[in-house]
Amino acid sequence: MPRRLAQRLLAAALGLALLSGCAAGPKLNEIHAEPPGPKPGQARIYFYRPLDAFLIARDTDFVINDQRVGEAISGAVFFRDALPGRYRIHTVDDPASVIYLRLEAGDVAYVRAQSQLGSLGFGIGAVLATPAVGRAEAGGLVLTDGRPPEDAPWAAPQTVLRPAERHCCDPR
Repeated sequence: MPRRLAQRLLAAALGLALLSGCAAGPKLNEIHAEPPGPKPGQARIYFYRPLDAFLIARDTDFVINDQRVGEAISGAVFFRDALPGRYRIHTVDDPASVIYLRLEAGDVAYVRAQSQLGSLGFGIGAVLATPAVGRAEAGGLVLTDGRPPEDAPWAAPQTVLRPAERHCCDPR
C-alpha cells in the first residue's frame, strides 16, 4: 500500500475514533433561542463540556453535594433544577477542585468541564463560567439528559436538587 494512502487511512481512522467520544444530536441553540430558565421558586444549573481534543475519549461525572448528577460528555450540555441554597460541585476526576455555589430562586448558573492538571494528574475539572460565557459556549453544544453510566448512583434528570447541609459547603 502506498505510504500516502496509508497516512490518509490512518488520519481518517483517528478522526473517527476521536469523534466517537462526542455527543450527537440537536444543539441547545437549535432547540431554544435562549436557554430556558428555571421553574418558579427554583434555580437552574447548566453543566457543559466543550469539544476538547486533549481528553476527548475520557468522560467524567459532575458531582453535587456528593451525588452524581450527570456525565460530562465532550460537546454536550445538560441541566438540573435546584432549590435555593448552597451547593458543592466538582467532577469525579478532580474532587479537590470544588465550586461553592449559593443559588437563589430564579438564578441560572453555568458549570464548565475542562481539561486541567488537578489533584489526581491530568483530568477533567469543573469551573464556574459567567452567565454570558456559559450561554455562548453551551448554546452550540448538543443537549442531552446528562445521564451517567447505568451502574452509577445518580440523580435522575427530573429530580430537583436539594441544597446541602450547612456544614458541607463554604459559608459564602
